[in-house]
Amino acid sequence: MIKKISLILCFSVLQVFSQQLDRTQLDSLYNLYTFLRGVNPSSKLEAEVEANPSYRKCGFGMTGQIKDNLSSFSVEQQTVLAKLLSRPTLSDELVSPSGFFRIHYTTTGTNAIAYDVNLLAEALDSAYSFEVDYLGFLPPPADGSAGGDGKYDVYVLNLGNLYGQTSSESNVGSTSWTSFLEIDNNFTGFYTTGINAARVTAAHEFHHAIQMGNYAPLNSNSFYRADDLFFYEITSTSMEEFVFDSVNDYYGYMSDYFNNPEIPFKLSDGYSLAIWNIYLKDVFGFEIFKKQWELIPTVSALSAINTSIIEEGSTFGVELNTFGIWTYYTKSRSISGKYFEEAANYPLLDPTSVANFSTASETYDMTIGPVANYFFKINLTSTDETFYSIISNSDVVSANVNSNQDIGFAFSIYNDSNSGSKVINNYYSVYFDKDGEKNWNNTGILNDIVVYLDSSSGSPDISEETFTYPSPFKYSDASEVSIVFETSKTIKSELNFYVFTPAMNLVYYNDVAIERSYTKNSKQYYEFSWDGLDNDKKQLASGVYIFVLKNDSDIIKGKLVIFND
Repeated sequence: MIKKISLILCFSVLQVFSQQLDRTQLDSLYNLYTFLRGVNPSSKLEAEVEANPSYRKCGFGMTGQIKDNLSSFSVEQQTVLAKLLSRPTLSDELVSPSGFFRIHYTTTGTNAIAYDVNLLAEALDSAYSFEVDYLGFLPPPADGSAGGDGKYDVYVLNLGNLYGQTSSESNVGSTSWTSFLEIDNNFTGFYTTGINAARVTAAHEFHHAIQMGNYAPLNSNSFYRADDLFFYEITSTSMEEFVFDSVNDYYGYMSDYFNNPEIPFKLSDGYSLAIWNIYLKDVFGFEIFKKQWELIPTVSALSAINTSIIEEGSTFGVELNTFGIWTYYTKSRSISGKYFEEAANYPLLDPTSVANFSTASETYDMTIGPVANYFFKINLTSTDETFYSIISNSDVVSANVNSNQDIGFAFSIYNDSNSGSKVINNYYSVYFDKDGEKNWNNTGILNDIVVYLDSSSGSPDISEETFTYPSPFKYSDASEVSIVFETSKTIKSELNFYVFTPAMNLVYYNDVAIERSYTKNSKQYYEFSWDGLDNDKKQLASGVYIFVLKNDSDIIKGKLVIFND
């Protein structure tokens, strides 16, 4: 029997991706926001927020939807909301050492700051230094004389149950909005408290200011794209870790992903998927984030992610599936020096579905949403072993149309090593059957050991003449890259093998022996491996390389991607 774990869609109010809300949705949004701001007590909402701590993380999405629908609220509601969304008035001011920020605060009353304002100023400057000076994002535009002058205004006040929020003000360009930032004054009862909470909130909210300040939807009436709220929060939450690595407030929201890893990216709250950006940083470096945001004014977030990964020589599907492997190896399964640096502190992943297998063969019919990972756990009862299949769908087009749709696939397992297309050990093999050949990747893990990689590996479902696996080839993850080619010609026992840079500079040459051959879909495939080193036994730089095989007078060409980490 398959045990399907139902999806829990957090932030249900904010996941109404239409920018026009009906009366019930408006009332729900009003009640949640006013409760979080501490002006609408509710034992029911208190229990809900207690069970879902991500609700209090950031007011960015809520204020966006409130402003998009402000005229649709009742007159009484508009009066309350207008006050909560306006600039506060506080008695004291401090300009940060960099001169970019003006901090407004008070030491008395309900808004009294409970941590050192000078340390907050340093934290804001650190966020600016990293996000603008180091990553290359443009700073948010000046707001004229609002707040006293053109410096970026930060207000420290009692936000009730919110860490912080960044509020838009004026549209000053085709993709630019001015804004101001608000940070809670004490963080009492939060996952992280005191100055450390203020630090990560500064990093988080300042990037929201950057997002709306320079990368708003082109010629839009809104400072953000409601469909892409998950992406705004993924980026801002990951900035907390990048700027203040030792604080780790993002740990408090990770369970939403690890308990339900099959939730499509667009239906995520974003906070729990900060680890996706941590993964991208570890694989490609920080530059990929600026590339994504430069695309955001004109394309969807998923399209921007897809394009940025292709520009790095890989595919969304390969990276999504590899990300699945990284999220598998956490807590007790973490491996020192591999995958996430802080993996031992992450939760264990809860499989999407579980089955017990002890028969001759079984086929399981399942569905997945577009741009998501499905973790299928199979208990092999006859051998007391555990097998995980990580199935990834990277259909960006379908996700942009409707992330709530179900895309079917089937997974078969056999109690022999010959019937399936993937062999997992001497006793079992599996077959992955899906709707179409594109946008699918699959990895198998037996007893915590990867036994086959994504769908570009092993027996292929491809029409290309050549392919390699793993792709990209990473020196830290594998000792060899396998190169596979298809041909109807007679193959010699040894071939001439050349590797060139895109500029056709030769970096490797040797004769290679065919190590394996097989037939698939009436085509003959041949395979050999290479350690990825040049003729001086040195690792190659990260990049795309061209390989050439010479079989007498026949020439076979292909590409491979190397990542030198």
